[in-house]
Amino acid sequence: MPGKKKGKGKKGKGKKGKKGKKKDKNSALRGEPGAAVKSVLRAYDENCARTASLSCVGLRRKLKASYEDNILLEKFLLEGYEDPPPDQPIMMVEPLLDALRSERYVFIKELSVWDVPLKHENVASVALLLEKQVYPVRQLELLDCGIESYPVTRLARSFPAHPFLSTIVLDYNEIGDAGCRGLCAGLCKNVLIQTVSLNFCGLEVESGRILAEMVTNSAVCNLFLDGNDLECEGAMELIKMVADTAEREAFERAEEVRMKAELEAEKELEAKNGRVRTAISTTSSRSEGEDEKEDKGEGGGKAKKGKKGKKKKKGKKKKKEAEPPKVGPWLKKLHLAENGLDAFGKAGNYAPVICMRLFRKLITNSNCLEELDLGDNHIGDLGGRELLQALLDRKEAKLPTLSLGVSPMMHQDTFTLLMKHSGSLKKKGKKKKGKGKGKKKKKK
Repeated sequence: MPGKKKGKGKKGKGKKGKKGKKKDKNSALRGEPGAAVKSVLRAYDENCARTASLSCVGLRRKLKASYEDNILLEKFLLEGYEDPPPDQPIMMVEPLLDALRSERYVFIKELSVWDVPLKHENVASVALLLEKQVYPVRQLELLDCGIESYPVTRLARSFPAHPFLSTIVLDYNEIGDAGCRGLCAGLCKNVLIQTVSLNFCGLEVESGRILAEMVTNSAVCNLFLDGNDLECEGAMELIKMVADTAEREAFERAEEVRMKAELEAEKELEAKNGRVRTAISTTSSRSEGEDEKEDKGEGGGKAKKGKKGKKKKKGKKKKKEAEPPKVGPWLKKLHLAENGLDAFGKAGNYAPVICMRLFRKLITNSNCLEELDLGDNHIGDLGGRELLQALLDRKEAKLPTLSLGVSPMMHQDTFTLLMKHSGSLKKKGKKKKGKGKGKKKKKK
């Protein structure tokens, strides 16, 4: 019997010990943000040492500063080296992802990976993190990581399962038309992602058709496609459905305004006719109406006194829930700088003018278009005049001012008027020195 009591005592102590550890961990996550960040840093260092991976100095510095200030770190940036020395170990993304999983750090909102080579298995690890639906990552950036078409297709499979993602940035990865097709297949099944950036990704004419279908069947309204080879044909395929939809909506708005004006005119006419008909009988019925009002006023005063005694309880105002993004086809921001929109492509000499006419249709009718960047494209003076007429039509229709970017390779007066009737285009700041200048498109 004494032995059994001793055994029970040990079992009870073991349980108490386990409960104590679990309680400490929860308190660190809830009450002490710095402790949670410190545990992630410790796990990251251990994983780097175990996998012989180079640790990111900038990330360690941010983690250390966060736990010293006792605040949560929401933006994680894993930045490699553009030209690493040959004798240096490779930086990998798995140590960071494993640290987030092992410490159950569910406060991450942005995950950025720059200049870190990512193979298929590395991209699959990122996709698995998104598929967990526990980590609220809203923005995913994989810049200049050497990602090809097949890994992008694997990453896109995780988009439908993730309920938080809203921004995808895959700049400086040569994914080509095949990668664009795989990416858009995943975007079409997600109705929350609104921003997609594919600058300098080796996209050609075929990608224009693929992106057009994606914009039609998803909530993506911000497209950044600088530095590709869509040419005039691909650009026209991209915006054709959007321009047609904008024209239809503009016609519906005009019809609504016309019907409203007609209804108001009819009401005014009826009111005028009614005043003329009752002008003769107003003098005779005025005295009777005043007597009735006095009688009602006496009775109504008592009723009002009774109402004053009652006090209505003020209920709490319910917060309006955010509406989900609208599914396309529509565009808010479109950047097509340095995309070969000129007369040197396969479409011929008149391609820029035809392309700008379609852009004129979009600019004239779209009330949601805010930014259009066509810089570093030789659209010519005729193309510039088409855009100028579109801006004048837009102003006459009282639509919001459009921020426009064009190349100055046209007549000086045309360029001056374009800048006068459009807003200034704010270029995205370079996140890394030299990024964008050193990167060149591959020649065909």
